[in-house]
Amino acid sequence: MAIATDIVGRLTHPAVQALLLAVLSTALVLWRRPRMAVLSATIALAWIWVASTPALALSLREGLATATAPSPPHADAIVVLGGGKLPVSDWSRTTTRAGRGLTLWRDGLAPVLLVSGSDQADELARGFALSGVPDVDLRVEGSSVNTHENARNSAVILKADGLSDVLLVTSAIHMRRAAGSFRHEGIAVTPVAADDGHARLVDAPAWLPRRDALTLTARCLREYLALWVYHRRGWI
Repeated sequence: MAIATDIVGRLTHPAVQALLLAVLSTALVLWRRPRMAVLSATIALAWIWVASTPALALSLREGLATATAPSPPHADAIVVLGGGKLPVSDWSRTTTRAGRGLTLWRDGLAPVLLVSGSDQADELARGFALSGVPDVDLRVEGSSVNTHENARNSAVILKADGLSDVLLVTSAIHMRRAAGSFRHEGIAVTPVAADDGHARLVDAPAWLPRRDALTLTARCLREYLALWVYHRRGWI
């Protein structure tokens, strides 16, 4: 299941889609269908161009992003979700997931800090401990491999301690699915979104391709697909 999910996720990346169209174009040349080959190649080039533009990336993000409350309220716990290859080592940046979680704890908005995700939970926990969070305030959920399991496994830990109201820290474009998953498990959620890298695109030329715009487009497309799957499975 995990392998199939990973393959489907990769297929949502515009670069992979453009590559497949280029392969099709080559095959059409070999099959002596030049017009179809040119059409396929043109679509591939056009799609990778458009997908790399801030205009499309920011438009896709707009439909996903969840804003953070201006002044997050006090809660029972802070939950910080791991993010695969997203950096967690720069603890001085308050806009990262790690930085957001640490700032909320230092501000006294919740006594418990829970980190979740098999990819980064242990790393996050070590970083929080080195930053002054005592072991008694830390909870580690290190077995989940997706957002559904983040919510399900974290809810078990939280409810065991009588906690039901959390400040949820994840990226803005992931928040809709994450918050929905936690609420489905009976946990009240206040979103606290971390930086997803969109700010540097806001003032960039809208229709000039950029690598970071392509990355954001790919993440958004994958997130839209994941939202559809979670709705179909009744996880949110």
